[in-house]
Amino acid sequence: MTFSVWLTIAPLLMLLSLGPGPNNFTAMHNGIQVGARKALIAVIGRNFAFSLLMLVSALGLGAIIVSSAFWFSVVKWCGVAYLFYVGIKTWRSAAVVLEEHESEEGTKAKRGNFARMRQEFLVAIGNPKAVLLFTAIFPQMLDLSQPVSMQFFWMGLTFCITEFIAAYVYAMSGKQIRRLIRSPKGMRNLNRSMGSVFVMASGFLATATRA
Repeated sequence: MTFSVWLTIAPLLMLLSLGPGPNNFTAMHNGIQVGARKALIAVIGRNFAFSLLMLVSALGLGAIIVSSAFWFSVVKWCGVAYLFYVGIKTWRSAAVVLEEHESEEGTKAKRGNFARMRQEFLVAIGNPKAVLLFTAIFPQMLDLSQPVSMQFFWMGLTFCITEFIAAYVYAMSGKQIRRLIRSPKGMRNLNRSMGSVFVMASGFLATATRA
């Protein structure tokens, strides 16, 4: 892939990454709960899921999922169920008093980071729109006169980087929201609002089609 072609593709991938969606809402929620830095660490889970989906698409299996009503539905409804679960869990979360300082014991911090990475992974892997992106949109950006595998690699790497940038934007917006909340009641209302967002996201995902 030439640098000029990459300069054309990178802004498009950035726009795709910045679009509102379940993973970016997850980054915003994590930004509210634990700050932008830890929210950004959690994006490793998202990009691991996207890397697997890109590999699946590169091997041609993504086309099977997209063209098969059964497998598309399996992926879709798993994603719907998980987003709905996250929404209800967030809604029912007990109000917590936000602390100015985020000091934690090492083992506790590691456990928390892993749990958030797992959440990002599950949200991403259960989104059939990601399969559509890598199967239907990525190939249109390829120059078939050049080696395809390396082009796919560079597009995938660029997309993972733009996902980190997008997540940081959403996490920072969540951090700003966090500064406005200092009471358990405010946190409870915020949890309910974010829970509603996840439930609505599950509803939108339920309407996803292969078209």
